[in-house]
Amino acid sequence: MTVTSAPSPTQTLAGFTRDTLPGRIVFRDGALDDVRDELERIGAQRVMLIVADYDDHLAEQAQHAVADRLHVVWDEVRQHVPRELAARATAAATDNHVDALVSVGGGSTIGLGKAVAVSTGLPLVCVPTTYSGSEMTPIYGLTADNDKKTARDSRALPRVVIYDPQLLVTLPPDVVGPSGMNALAHCAEALWAPGPDPITDALALDGARRINRHLRSAYREADVAARGQVLIAACLAGTALGTVGTSIHHALCHLLGGMFDSPHALTHAIVLPYAVKFVRPAVPGAFARLAAALDTVSEELPAAIWSLGRSVGTPKGLRAIGITESQVEQAVEAALAKGLTSPRPLNRSLTRRLLEGAWRGMSPSVP
Repeated sequence: MTVTSAPSPTQTLAGFTRDTLPGRIVFRDGALDDVRDELERIGAQRVMLIVADYDDHLAEQAQHAVADRLHVVWDEVRQHVPRELAARATAAATDNHVDALVSVGGGSTIGLGKAVAVSTGLPLVCVPTTYSGSEMTPIYGLTADNDKKTARDSRALPRVVIYDPQLLVTLPPDVVGPSGMNALAHCAEALWAPGPDPITDALALDGARRINRHLRSAYREADVAARGQVLIAACLAGTALGTVGTSIHHALCHLLGGMFDSPHALTHAIVLPYAVKFVRPAVPGAFARLAAALDTVSEELPAAIWSLGRSVGTPKGLRAIGITESQVEQAVEAALAKGLTSPRPLNRSLTRRLLEGAWRGMSPSVP
């Protein structure tokens, strides 16, 4: 006799309300050449190009792409977007009467463009060359007096995002790996930041799957297909996170970046498995879904993320990027004083355990 088990009951979905982020996406090999057409489409005539001075070839490509609409080039870019730098770039845009901004580069370049867009109300076109995902969010940050503050503003959301996988072929492996892990942090945090919904969950989980499948290949070789897949993952991750907002992982990484000027992507890559381990008791369902997306089980998820990070060049602990043990204690006190957003309440013992684990860099395990 054949016994057929009864199907499990369909779970009732909770109601939700969401605002879908506006914006246009262009994705193709060679899409940098579309910049001028996209500027014409939005009616821009006098453009300020923001591109870092440390990549002459990229700057030359970007200037050629903007073509006859180029009016001023701003090439001073620094990580964590110092407030005074954003103020000077804003003044340059205003004084030169530009009518649009184009940011070509990584997260710092895009972040500066977003800060200027917020201050001026000008439309922003972004061409990302890393996996920061910042181009898909209305979130921007400014740093002053060793304190990084982030905010949401619809004016920070780019009008057009142009993804050209060819621009990432020359990206060094030591940038590819941490930047890809930063994108994975966006996927993870989007599952348990305030306000996730079935749509953001689907975006974040698909992004995590793509990173798990393709980041190692993208790190090992300059494969345009693998790097393109991670670029799509970064887009998905940024869209999800930009909708729901951030939580404890991003809050801690921005805290460390503001206080100690730690490298943005490396800090995210290092802290991620310990932050994931920390939130597990508060978000078991989301934790299990992320584990499945990464082809592992809940009990092994933090260690699996740590192993993926190590396989793509993540340094072994915050101490490897210059943060001292005494600075960890300073960060613990600052985190408690700020009352950071977290699905699991912070206390001194738990926060110290999280940051000390990230500082030592040993593989985390879930008891």
